[in-house]
Amino acid sequence: MILWKTSSVLLTLVFFYAAKRFNKKRPSLLFSPALLAPIGLIVFLLIAGIPYQVYSEATSLISEMMSVVTVAFAIPLYRNWSVLMAHRRMILTSLATGSLIAIIAGVSTTMLVGLGKEAAISVIPRSITLPIAVSVTEAIGGLPTMTAVFGMLTSFAGVFLAPKIIKRMRLRHPVSIGLMYGMGAHALGMVKAFERGETEGSSATLAVIAGAMITVVWAFTLLPVIMSWLAV
Repeated sequence: MILWKTSSVLLTLVFFYAAKRFNKKRPSLLFSPALLAPIGLIVFLLIAGIPYQVYSEATSLISEMMSVVTVAFAIPLYRNWSVLMAHRRMILTSLATGSLIAIIAGVSTTMLVGLGKEAAISVIPRSITLPIAVSVTEAIGGLPTMTAVFGMLTSFAGVFLAPKIIKRMRLRHPVSIGLMYGMGAHALGMVKAFERGETEGSSATLAVIAGAMITVVWAFTLLPVIMSWLAV
């Protein structure tokens, strides 16, 4: 069992570093390690006939380490707390507005393209970090797997579009850039924001945390209205 767990963790790391090296040679969102490594692992598991549940249990150590890494993001958040508090009104207003628009746009789009009621409910928490989004969608009657797909698509779209929006809108303020990355692309956005600077990364971290809480409030507040709309 220990040998199998060790081999599974090493295999995951090999796929990740191989994807990272490939992305370094061909930098593109399509060749991002966040995409290539899971795809490579899925293909390997299918060819080897290994059930995902077996692989997931063997690599649970990586999932546990992710929690520690997430806590580490709080360090730069603490260092830049005074800067963020100086802009607290702008931050709260921006996050509340962004969260509301994300919910309305998501529900409207799923209904317009005919994805159905379950998809419309599942898309409500797509703009918050995945662990919280899954819990929220279960509470409001959505499908966790569908919410996960919507969340991943939102993250990749956010990371892809952010540089273009920054350039087109001529955004210069590090807090604004960080908020956009955190609200629009969640954990992937946090990584990209930290690549730009510590203030951008701290703002993105705050956006992920505060944005999730605000979205939870919006979700339960707007749910009766959305359900009435879906019933028409």
